[in-house]
Amino acid sequence: MGGPLRTSARGLELIKGFEGFRPRASRLPDGRWIVGYGHTRTARAGLAVSPQDAELVLAHSDLPQIEQLIQDEVLAPLTQNEFDALVSFAWNIGAGAFQSSSVLSSLNEGDRLAAASDMWLWRKGRVGGEVKIIDALVRRRAAEISLFLTHPSGPAAVPGALIRPIPEDGGQPFPQPPEHTVIIEARGEGDPEAPRARAADTAPRAAARAVSERIARILGESPPPPPSTPTRPLAPGEEGPSVEEITRAIADLAGPGDEVPPPPPPGTAKGPPDGVERRRTARPASPPPVQPTLAPVTAAPLAPEAPLPPAEGVIVDDLAPVEIDTNGIERALKENGHAPHANGAEALGRWVPYALLSGLGLVSLVLGVRELVEAASEPALYEGEAWLGPLLSLGGGFLFVVATYYLYRAMTQDE
Repeated sequence: MGGPLRTSARGLELIKGFEGFRPRASRLPDGRWIVGYGHTRTARAGLAVSPQDAELVLAHSDLPQIEQLIQDEVLAPLTQNEFDALVSFAWNIGAGAFQSSSVLSSLNEGDRLAAASDMWLWRKGRVGGEVKIIDALVRRRAAEISLFLTHPSGPAAVPGALIRPIPEDGGQPFPQPPEHTVIIEARGEGDPEAPRARAADTAPRAAARAVSERIARILGESPPPPPSTPTRPLAPGEEGPSVEEITRAIADLAGPGDEVPPPPPPGTAKGPPDGVERRRTARPASPPPVQPTLAPVTAAPLAPEAPLPPAEGVIVDDLAPVEIDTNGIERALKENGHAPHANGAEALGRWVPYALLSGLGLVSLVLGVRELVEAASEPALYEGEAWLGPLLSLGGGFLFVVATYYLYRAMTQDE
């Protein structure tokens, strides 16, 4: 780093403001004496100093030791504000605590923001045997961090309407938009209004007009007029076209194949007349325009595609009655495995055998259980009687379960 730094007047005021002035020596809780602006090395009982003497002792006796400590321990270059903040911080926490703190290690690693953040950890003290956050230390750490992060050129002005932002590289200020002079002239009531010039087409307007013209060519219609085409306004007292003229013009545009009905008299309800069905008439489809296919440069040119034949007109009647084929529905149900509902006799004949088999299985199960109970209480007289109970129980239980399953399926299918 450069030449040795000394604590500036701003740093001295910061330390004096937080240490406070003691004109007479007072005793600390640990037994030491303190006088002036935090001087403890030669303080003793009955010693009294003036503010000028206390400032001389602080600047030329106490702080030089801290300044030399920072010169020896901090390896990164420091500004005057950073040096003053570190002197106040190290003078407050002590030389040993500063040497072992993370503030010093972060500074030597080149991380100034981490060093300033670690200074905030030293805001606690022991009061009455308990470690607490002390208000005076909170305010002192905030002031030291603020001084540590202040640029040597001073605080930057906030850009606004009166202050232009200055780039970080120190170049010229950002250019301001040019000012346009607006001249407002009075116009008389009888002066005609000047015609408005058509605005130049932008890229979106040109693209929209190209799309509408292409759609008009595909549909075989005339392209719509541009949106900015002026129309002649009606003169005072002049009436627009009547309803009959509008209807006649639409009929002329529709052609001989399409007839436009006359407008209904006022007061009548809309819709077809009584007794006349409403049907949709299909219009003959017009053949699409022929567009030649462009071939690549390396290939031979291709012939244009032949036009498609016109589609046949189909009349769709949306009010005709719909006939339902019941035989077709039954046949489809049989093919898909869903037979139509049977009558009561057929349904009864389908699930009665399963009911009988289920009952037979239940009876066999009961008899087998009874044989098992009797065999457990009395010894069997014959060797074959020992197998009778398990055989009846297993066979009856299996028959009951299977028959009950098929009985349930037969009954649910009928429903």
